[in-house]
Amino acid sequence: MAGTENSLNIDKIMNWPFAAEPRVYNAEDCIRYARGFGAGLPGALHQGDQLFLDAENPLVLPMIAVPLADGEFWQQNPATGILWQQMVHAGEAITVHQPLPVAGDIILTQKVDKILDRGADRGATMIQKLNLSDQDKTLVTIDVVTVLRGNGGFGGEPDNRPREQWVPDDRPADDSVEVLTPIYDTHGGGALFELNAGLAVASDGNSQQRPLRGVCSFGLAGRAALYLLCDNKPERLKHFSVRYAGMMFTDETMKIEVWHLSPGRAALRMSAVERGKPVLNHCLVEYVVDNNSN
Repeated sequence: MAGTENSLNIDKIMNWPFAAEPRVYNAEDCIRYARGFGAGLPGALHQGDQLFLDAENPLVLPMIAVPLADGEFWQQNPATGILWQQMVHAGEAITVHQPLPVAGDIILTQKVDKILDRGADRGATMIQKLNLSDQDKTLVTIDVVTVLRGNGGFGGEPDNRPREQWVPDDRPADDSVEVLTPIYDTHGGGALFELNAGLAVASDGNSQQRPLRGVCSFGLAGRAALYLLCDNKPERLKHFSVRYAGMMFTDETMKIEVWHLSPGRAALRMSAVERGKPVLNHCLVEYVVDNNSN
């Protein structure tokens, strides 16, 4: 289906020539990403964070798969027909097949899996699937959901996916923790996952706070999930999916709540304490239950 100036070129996008890309990283990168997710700041997670900040042999946060998969902003290419200025990052998920090693020479492959039509007034849903693999096996699969608000009504398959409401509305959370977000340093530069300066908007007029990318919300909430559900053992995390509900800023406090759904499955929600605003909602955590824990 050939696109016009303001419509998707479905054939072009579904057959986009994504090249397999090498991703080389080491222990220093694992620590840098962990700090980018707020590890090491004061609070309930501080002591456990040292496992991920050990200069000699850090444990690897599974959530670093997302920044490892960062790449070209291909959606800006005019050949796609995507009105990229109206894109909204709606959701993200990782499925861990094998734990990421502390240092690796791995391969990123990706494809556009689906483009679903939400209607002319609601846009389109694009679902991408990315894989991080070594030479023998897939380590982590990443699913990215993007809403193309300016590209709906193209006559494609409707978006009839069920919107799972993981967070129960009839009972309080089973557990929670409060976590500080990364610090905006006016002297030493911005936070690792700070939004591009051209997109940055101060939080409620506070010039000392800067908006953070969705990957930072994903990583910070994932740290809390490991703390609350996995005893800070990254090998126990099998799946973590989030639905983005709002912005997260530097220098604020996140409250992360979890609800146990069944053995090895929990719902998670994250909100900004000072602003009283949602940041992530209806997140799902799947993990290995430790039957030896008390």
